[in-house]
Amino acid sequence: MAAVPAHAEQLQLLDFEMEDQFKNVHRRSDVQGNIVLLIGSDRDGSPYNEAWGNAIHESLSDHPQYALISLLAHADLRGVPFFLKGHIRREFPQNPDHYVLMDWKGLIAKAYNFAPKSSNVLVFAPSGVLVRHASGREPDDETLDRLLTALRKLLDEAK
Repeated sequence: MAAVPAHAEQLQLLDFEMEDQFKNVHRRSDVQGNIVLLIGSDRDGSPYNEAWGNAIHESLSDHPQYALISLLAHADLRGVPFFLKGHIRREFPQNPDHYVLMDWKGLIAKAYNFAPKSSNVLVFAPSGVLVRHASGREPDDETLDRLLTALRKLLDEAK
């Protein structure tokens, strides 16, 4: 488990353009100016992503500015042979409201040094600056508290 405050590094939200499992294209410009919560992993970390997302949602959904958070679900799919792409797409949720960025080249995972076999949770300020990156399997209180503190601060500043 790792939690890295990124304010000193000033990493920015990558200028991305990726398809989801429905072949809809998503870009950085779609979330520009919002607080971005990116939750992603490789295949072995994927069972933990929903627990992190649910824990954050349950803790913050009553915040008056909660709608300013753009959630990006991310799948690090590098190494998947091209002939399996269709099969892999069909394994993801088929509800259009639960789309996942299909990162076939692992661009996001490499850019932010994702921990393997773990869920990676990144919080970006509306300016695009990475303010918190945590990784782990099941959410633990300390790491979750740090993520929630960063998100609450951004939500409070957005008032």
